[in-house]
Amino acid sequence: MGNMHLPQPSNALKAWGTSGQGRAIFAKGSHRQILDNFTQLSQQQCSEGYHAQALVKAVNSLRGDASPVNSMLKPNNPTRRLLVAGAFEIEYELNSYYGDCQTDVEIVDIRLVTREAENFRRPALWRIEKNERGALDFPPKPSSRLTPTRKLPGSAKTPMKIGVNGQLGATNDVLTLMTSHISHGDKAKRRALRESGFQLLYVPPESSAWAAGWRTLKSLGNQGSEQQRQAARILAQHMLEAHDQSLHVEWTSQGEGAWVLIEAMQHLQRKQINLQQRQKIFLSDHTRSRFSADRARRELNMNLEDDKWHNAAPGLTQTVGGEQFGLAPLLSAGHELLRHTPKEERLGKSVNLTYQTGEYLFKKWGAAGVAGGLAASTGGSASLAVAVVKSLHNLAPTLISSLPGARSYYFKSTGDQLQNLINNRHKS
Repeated sequence: MGNMHLPQPSNALKAWGTSGQGRAIFAKGSHRQILDNFTQLSQQQCSEGYHAQALVKAVNSLRGDASPVNSMLKPNNPTRRLLVAGAFEIEYELNSYYGDCQTDVEIVDIRLVTREAENFRRPALWRIEKNERGALDFPPKPSSRLTPTRKLPGSAKTPMKIGVNGQLGATNDVLTLMTSHISHGDKAKRRALRESGFQLLYVPPESSAWAAGWRTLKSLGNQGSEQQRQAARILAQHMLEAHDQSLHVEWTSQGEGAWVLIEAMQHLQRKQINLQQRQKIFLSDHTRSRFSADRARRELNMNLEDDKWHNAAPGLTQTVGGEQFGLAPLLSAGHELLRHTPKEERLGKSVNLTYQTGEYLFKKWGAAGVAGGLAASTGGSASLAVAVVKSLHNLAPTLISSLPGARSYYFKSTGDQLQNLINNRHKS
């Protein structure tokens, strides 16, 4: 009797697929049948077959020793996870069925989320094109994957253009406003964008407290909502899709959309993905620190050719969250100096950073504040120090611009002009 095995019910938990190395994946009755059906469908060369491949590939990714980039934790439940895979969500548990230290996966639910996205309740990617009235409009259904178009094929010359919106209110307003942000307010570029269309990771608006920016302000832009965290996982998946297809993409975030874009970049950064300079970002009116964005785009080896990769109005959340009270540019310059500056250019970069730091301190504390610190540290006259600091601050741009060779370079800022002059003398 001890060797007899009782028959398992049809809904019993069973291992799915051939695990080989890595975690085993378990599923019950109906979920096991869904996985088997999609495995068969994935062999067919059709659009349904592609979606089935995406689902099977996503589930198999759970066998790895690390969580996939497009997976999420459930608050207050350390073993429950959610995997975002195109039009599907796979909910699963991390448990140990084989004992020891082996952690196994149990599929708890497989959901099709297209209908929820169509009702604009869930973040999703949409291909925005002209409708029969000649105006940009949402199509009937969202896109389950990132797909180049005839007018925007994702080449180096004609990259794909994709936007990520912030809290823009009514759904109908998003397309007009995002067209303005993606075209950087340029009328000619806006007309071209209306002809070519673009793609939009639409993040539905949230509660009035969130829309007012209170959480962004309180956390300096570093805390996101559940909706934003989900959108970031979806966006990270699409960034990986673009990378796998060697597509050139320009990502533009607006307002709180910067949180989603930067978070997605950081997911890829933790996976040490090298984007091979085919993707680049533009932060428009951003409310999350652009130092975080700058650090991530350098670590991901994104396209850094454009000097102007951010723009923000002097709003409260932009100043606090995006600029970190003016520290973000200095932190970016310091990170670039330490991690991404050739040895022969470090002297000029150091002088530029020192000049920028002085500018920041002067603007923050004023001439009297800087002079007071100078007088206290040197034991000199405070009134004399004020006069010296004011005169040096006012005369510095004129004096530097008058140095031999300084005017040979395009003027972007006094610090940049000084950096070019020093590096040129250092090399010669």
